[in-house]
Amino acid sequence: MKDYKKTLSGSVAAFFVGTSCCWMSSLAIWLGGATLLGTFVTFIEDIQLWLIGLGGVLAVLSLYLYFKRRNESKTKTEF
Repeated sequence: MKDYKKTLSGSVAAFFVGTSCCWMSSLAIWLGGATLLGTFVTFIEDIQLWLIGLGGVLAVLSLYLYFKRRNESKTKTEF
């Protein structure tokens, strides 16, 4: 059975990377216009929608696994 905590951390990471095109450009300016960071932002911008979608799917999956495990533990304690 999948561990919902790993799935939740994966969804948070996907959201973090998926929205990085918005805040990384500001970070690049603050750091003096780092070229490598600008290239990374351009790459992330191209796949941003896929990453946000992946984050949403992983978040829903982690909530499903969490409530499934919680209901199984309640069922076991009732008997």
